[in-house]
Amino acid sequence: MAGSFPAPQVGSSQIWIIDQIEDGVASIEVDGNRTITIPVAVLPKGVQEGDVLRATIAQDRDEKARRLAQSASQLSKGGSGGKGNITL
Repeated sequence: MAGSFPAPQVGSSQIWIIDQIEDGVASIEVDGNRTITIPVAVLPKGVQEGDVLRATIAQDRDEKARRLAQSASQLSKGGSGGKGNITL
């Protein structure tokens, strides 16, 4: 359904502080005890050094089930039509 997303499954949540942004990569302090780097493209538009973000990562079981059903449908029709791997 376009524009409609099911509620994500309960996931972990962390506080991220943008420490530095350089060459399209952000250095992020996670929960005050470690640093990770992540492409700026996956962060909210307009983030700046010093911004505080709440990051939540959750499983989307409904989307996984949809993709597995789509894959099964492709297999039952003889694969991907000779174009290579099945798309998940």
